[in-house]
Amino acid sequence: MRHFLSARLWAAFGILGATAVVVLGLFNLVSGGSSTPAALPTTHNVELVAVVASIAPQDGWQVANGVTVGNSTLTLDDGRVVEVLEGTMGEITCTNLIESSACVLLADMLGAGVVWFALIPVDTNAAASQKMLTLPPLVDMLNGGSLGVLQNDWIIKLGNGVKRTCDSESDTANLREFITKFSQNSYTMLDLIKDEVTEVVCNNN
Repeated sequence: MRHFLSARLWAAFGILGATAVVVLGLFNLVSGGSSTPAALPTTHNVELVAVVASIAPQDGWQVANGVTVGNSTLTLDDGRVVEVLEGTMGEITCTNLIESSACVLLADMLGAGVVWFALIPVDTNAAASQKMLTLPPLVDMLNGGSLGVLQNDWIIKLGNGVKRTCDSESDTANLREFITKFSQNSYTMLDLIKDEVTEVVCNNN
């Protein structure tokens, strides 16, 4: 009887051990075999575009390691007020945060809250600075062509019939063909009145 019970006990241990191995294997498969957290997505949906009339930051407000330190209040050129809270993902390439209408805000929103933002300088062409904004090349289209993916992984609204500007030797039949041929050698024009891309331009123009 003791021998019988011992055999059953060892069999139970064996089953438990095999189950543990399977569970651990499934965990490693799901988690990628590493306890390192997955990288945050780099794609951002640009849902808000506006020239910034003024910025009222807390002392020391900045972006460090991709997130904000401190809070800031942004007043947009259309009168809207946007709060950027501490810990918000973002990037700032606009160096003139004091002068009115020197920066453009592009933001991914959740309701009225900012979940990601970029502050970039207005175009240097004074005549166009409040009307158009130059962005990186368009590399893909989504949602039946209503959204475009930029080279920096920003997703932005495309207007109807986006103008394709190239020399006659580089003419393209449609926007998809333009992207295929010039995604690495072009730039994108965002209309700041319509808040959508209205033109793509070859760099050889």
